[in-house]
Amino acid sequence: MNKNIAYGLIGFGYLLIGIFTWKYQFFVIKLDDIKAMLLGILFIVYGAFRVYRAIKSYKNDQKD
Repeated sequence: MNKNIAYGLIGFGYLLIGIFTWKYQFFVIKLDDIKAMLLGILFIVYGAFRVYRAIKSYKNDQKD
């Protein structure tokens, strides 16, 4: 169960990094508008996927 919470928090962290990258157009280096938007969307989608997998795994562990 603790593993699933950690995975969910990591996914949430990716979501935050994606929002930060998209809004401030910065990720290690200054990015132009298009690259910041694409990288931000990529992080947001990956973070949402990680959160989804953590929730799914948590629900499966509760059934057992």
